[in-house]
Amino acid sequence: MTRIEKGLAVVAFVLWSAMLVAVGYAGHMLLAPAEARTVYVQSGSALPLLDEAWGHVRAHFIGTVPSNTLRDYGAIRGALATLNDPYTTFIEPQPRAIERDHMRGQFGGIGVSFRQNERGEFVLTPAPDGPAAKAGVREGDVLFSVDGYVLPPAADFEVMARVRGPVGTPVTIEVLRGPDRQRLRFTIVRQLIEIHTVTWRTITSTVGTYPFVVGYLKISSFTDRTGAEVQRAVAHLMEAGAQAYMIDLRDNGGGALSAAIEATSAFLKDGVVAFEIRRSQPNIEHRVRSMSVRVGEDQPIAVLVNANTASAAEVMAAALRDHQRAQLVGEKTFGKGSVQLIFELSDGSAVRVTAAKWLTPARHALDGAGLVPDVEVKGSPAEQEARAMEILRSAAAKHMSMR
Repeated sequence: MTRIEKGLAVVAFVLWSAMLVAVGYAGHMLLAPAEARTVYVQSGSALPLLDEAWGHVRAHFIGTVPSNTLRDYGAIRGALATLNDPYTTFIEPQPRAIERDHMRGQFGGIGVSFRQNERGEFVLTPAPDGPAAKAGVREGDVLFSVDGYVLPPAADFEVMARVRGPVGTPVTIEVLRGPDRQRLRFTIVRQLIEIHTVTWRTITSTVGTYPFVVGYLKISSFTDRTGAEVQRAVAHLMEAGAQAYMIDLRDNGGGALSAAIEATSAFLKDGVVAFEIRRSQPNIEHRVRSMSVRVGEDQPIAVLVNANTASAAEVMAAALRDHQRAQLVGEKTFGKGSVQLIFELSDGSAVRVTAAKWLTPARHALDGAGLVPDVEVKGSPAEQEARAMEILRSAAAKHMSMR
């Protein structure tokens, strides 16, 4: 979407919002026309008032009138705003397609990540051994065009939508390289790109004179692949001799509930992971699932959290604490305890609707409250990890003394 189109979409949004939620929502601006006229617009539409207002826009707006599609998008956003719920939102087709890719954990692409510079240009970082890197794309190249389409500044989702596509299909990109902005062209065949949400490693320490191995897992989000990735990580860490676990949920904004339940089930024997309250179903239980790999009940766990730990990540952290399997270390979490159902619309866009609330296994509300850590550490990430290690060593030492 171009800047002009985005601007026009905002115009449509403001018009519809003004009709729905009055002058205050539309920016506290009173428009006093020099001449008031009544114009009747005949329409068989289910939204005659919108058509009536839009008739005035078409007849008198001095700029370019946006398409009916953009008008409808603005109208939907304005209508949803009347719910006063920040999580009930409208998603246009391009960002929705990218969101679907992320939740599936894979897509057809060329293996690059993007960041925007001060000019709004997209600077590329090719994944090692990915299709783009093999074709010759380098770190710092600026994306100029995709299949001949010159990208406008701040094209955000449009960039990813154009670069991605079916596996096996070619895409031609032009990049600008170096201080002299040399223009280079690459034709790259899209391959299956997998989004990994779990990384792991071992941290070796000592408890007294005994070696002590901690299995560290970083979960960045919860997608359809996360449960299986956690199982694989835990299996590898067990083979490496892990005696305790540090689960890093910092900056994890959440994702699919089912994935969070699967991930949590690798660390709990049984019981409720979360309660869900819907309008017609006030007591839905989400229980621990049967998993092929599960951490021993005598192995201590510390969970790292911060202000960006939200939603499904909070569900996992709360479940481990409520079952007395883990201590939370770090900063108070975000506090998003609501559930959104996503409804696909006919043109590929979607409406995300808040339909339920979470409760922890101890029936504590998450929404707007967040989780206060057992051990608050407001220092650097390294300081938080060091404190978590102290907790795990202390728990291990206590366990050893009791044997």
